Amino acid sequence: TLFATHYHELTALSESRAGVGNANVAVREHNDKIIFLRKIVEGSADRSYGIQVARLAGLPPEIIKRSKSILAHLEKTSARPEEEKNTNRPAKKSAKKKAPKKLPESQAPQLNLFN
Repeated sequence: TLFATHYHELTALSESRAGVGNANVAVREHNDKIIFLRKIVEGSADRSYGIQVARLAGLPPEIIKRSKSILAHLEKTSARPEEEKNTNRPAKKSAKKKAPKKLPESQAPQLNLFN
């Protein structure tokens, strides 16, 4: 038995491996919040609920707001044809990039969780 919450690539294994299946906890969304139905259903989750779970876990509103902004950007810029999403091909290697310079905290792309 293997349990994973955010490794969506694992769901493709059920298509290529005998004895592998997917299950998820049923949820309902209401006003940008999730309600766990306490029911295990067959199949993979329809999408990630990480931001809603982060809110339930008590992360600060600034973190939730920033997460939504990043997610919207990723969804807008990462769109690929459906047939490319579920392949087992390795990701293309990109040219080596220089390490980014450290930004002042006020300009950092990631908010600090512990202040």
